[in-house]
Amino acid sequence: MAFWQDESEHVRMAARSIFHCAASHVIPLPLRNLKPTESHNMSFHTGSRDDHNLGNMREDSISPKVEKQGISQDEESKILAWLESFEVHDWISCVGGTSQDAMTSHITVAGALAIWYPSLVKPGLARLVVHPLMKLAMAMNEKYSSTAAELLAEGMESTWKECIVSEIPRLIGDIFFQVELSGPSSKSVKEISDASFSIKKTLVEVLLPSLAMADIAGFLAVIESQIWSTASDSPVHMVSLLTLIRIMHGSPKHLAQYLDKVCENTCC
Repeated sequence: MAFWQDESEHVRMAARSIFHCAASHVIPLPLRNLKPTESHNMSFHTGSRDDHNLGNMREDSISPKVEKQGISQDEESKILAWLESFEVHDWISCVGGTSQDAMTSHITVAGALAIWYPSLVKPGLARLVVHPLMKLAMAMNEKYSSTAAELLAEGMESTWKECIVSEIPRLIGDIFFQVELSGPSSKSVKEISDASFSIKKTLVEVLLPSLAMADIAGFLAVIESQIWSTASDSPVHMVSLLTLIRIMHGSPKHLAQYLDKVCENTCC
């Protein structure tokens, strides 16, 4: 995970490929579902090409969905302890990282597993990791925030939405706050680093559209408030418009359904 935001695209692609090749075999014990389906048991022991291509396919297309269920308080405590671990691992010293890097890597690993391998991890993992992942995305950490934002965006509809549906408008507002900080009225605009700019670009172009499509009504309410409360030259206005265009291209049916409901309520 430490290499998922490397400047080189080849390194980023290699890091993701390695993760997918290893994920189904080395899931951390505190996260592992000890009662996987029969097809998953086979994938741990056979060496066929199809099994090794697990990471290149959506898991729900190759195996039955595991029935959603809760986890015990003891299991939940173990997961949280693993997510919050600051202990220094051997790999950290090899890449010149810190104990903080170890914890943030745990969060991103757990988030990736919850999205791509939901049947191989405990059913409560998504609920427990989504808030640390949100905090990491908004922390403007040059090593991990973009990766966290990408994971949130990729799994928003399938994994995270049901966990944070009531918090989506607040998260949208937080992104607009970061956008406003880089506006022409900001005193620190000249001090914005390349890494910070890259993170904000990921928040605006990747995470914000996925949040908007997950909660169109919430998004429209937030941008209405933002537009009236910000200066006319604020970048918030342009970001709002571009995001709305992305929704129209990416999810026209959802937008049409929402507008139909609005029209029905207005007419009534």
